[in-house]
Amino acid sequence: MTWFLVSLAFLSLGLTLAANLAVAVHLRRRGRAAGARPPVSLLKPLKGVDDGLYENLASFAAQRYPRFELVFGVADPRDPALEVLERLRRAHPDVPIRVSTCAPDLGRNPKVNNLAAMSRLASHAHWLISDSNTRVHPDYLAELVSEMRDPRVGLVTSVLAGAGEKGMGALFENLHLNSFVASAVCAAQICRTPIVIGKSMLFRKADLAAVGGFEAVRDVLAEDHALGIRFRKAGFKVALSPHVVATVNVRWSFRSFLSRHLRWAQIRRRMAPLAFFTEPLLQPVWWAASLAAAGRPALAIAIVAAKVLSDSVVARRLRGVSFPPRGLLMIPAKDLVLLGLWLVAAFRRRVVWRGNVLRLGAGTALLDAPRRRAKVTLAPT
Repeated sequence: MTWFLVSLAFLSLGLTLAANLAVAVHLRRRGRAAGARPPVSLLKPLKGVDDGLYENLASFAAQRYPRFELVFGVADPRDPALEVLERLRRAHPDVPIRVSTCAPDLGRNPKVNNLAAMSRLASHAHWLISDSNTRVHPDYLAELVSEMRDPRVGLVTSVLAGAGEKGMGALFENLHLNSFVASAVCAAQICRTPIVIGKSMLFRKADLAAVGGFEAVRDVLAEDHALGIRFRKAGFKVALSPHVVATVNVRWSFRSFLSRHLRWAQIRRRMAPLAFFTEPLLQPVWWAASLAAAGRPALAIAIVAAKVLSDSVVARRLRGVSFPPRGLLMIPAKDLVLLGLWLVAAFRRRVVWRGNVLRLGAGTALLDAPRRRAKVTLAPT
């Protein structure tokens, strides 16, 4: 039995190292030379005030691009993010900014409802969807648009890098984004099975309409991945830009980390069950723990050390700076927590997302209308 665990552990480590290498290979790829720069509408759904929200939004207002507009959307006209938008308007009076303050029900996905409402205010033929917790370089827009010089490209997405951690939840979040998530995205691209991440998606308005528009994904949770599949089935290429997009996670609670990655694991379980059930082959720490329990602690430590070293190299390549040594020592703990989430996701159908309770079917189909999560107030004792 021990030899079997040893074999699985080394296979898992080898696949993990290969996936991490895919990040370096992809990021070495040069972006396409600048060509035509059509005007772009940037659609950014908002809900509440994320970590560093003003700085995140200001990075989009400061793009070195000839013509673009920012279109924001909130479902609640009392959302505190609107105060941040007023500050942004005052600081960047030369940037066209439009705001949608309602999101009528197009379907069961609240984000898609918000995007559909925002799209009515978009005046350009190229649309870029970006989440509120992303922060970008001034050349971000130009580099993504350059990928569309290839007329076969219908959708462009990005690699993410977590940054800004100042707490345990944020540290776990950023460790995972800068390892498993980034390597999976880059490896999938090399294998010609691209993974689309909704935090950064560029496409033409006409092409979106050709694959069914927002209406086609109004009742699925993973609208980003579903759109990527629709673009591919329609004959378009899905490109992954080598331009890295920072995801700012500063004071995330540990509960927030658990909630997001339980949701993401459930999405993978419903979108690609075969890939989901082979994920243990990309988690050498899980097999190392089994080896330690089977009486092979030295070998387990060596496998964990190799995995930590590889993850640290990838994170530095993505972020430009390393995690501190104490942060890197938390990688094994983070991976073991993810084992628990993976086991729960294999059976659970209910997802909690930004206060909405959703029930999932195959392909992340939303089986009923979202309902608000009840807030429990404890009476004083």
